Amino acid sequence: MNTNQFSSQQSPEKRNGAEGTNQVLTLRSGTGAPIFEPGPHTRIRRNPVRAIASLTWEGGPREVFGQIRDVSLTGCLLRTESTIPVDSDLDITITLVGARSEAGFEVRATVRRQTTIDGRRGYGLEFLFPSTRHRRAVQALYSETAR
Repeated sequence: MNTNQFSSQQSPEKRNGAEGTNQVLTLRSGTGAPIFEPGPHTRIRRNPVRAIASLTWEGGPREVFGQIRDVSLTGCLLRTESTIPVDSDLDITITLVGARSEAGFEVRATVRRQTTIDGRRGYGLEFLFPSTRHRRAVQALYSETAR
């Protein structure tokens, strides 16, 4: 594993006599590693970014486009003209403007809040990690925006 990545490990845990799993998140240091913002509520720094997002969700229109304003390892801020219901699960392809590679980052996210950005609708999205592929896409996106 690259030492500048955000990784996840599974650890066994007993709950009410039944065995389950509890994810333990590990942070690594080095180029592209997360930087924590100081303050009363410590959080991973959000990297400003210029990116285009193509998204779909169940029950929504065929495809919607928006702009990603910032990104962290746990989520991003999306600006769009479309109305997206809070708690919707989205499939998103994020393309960085001016990036070295034209590859899109395919991620999943849930809409956690709606806000206004420059007089337009904005949405706070929380990334979901249904698979290792999705986690790696978010790690690569975050690392690319930290440069």
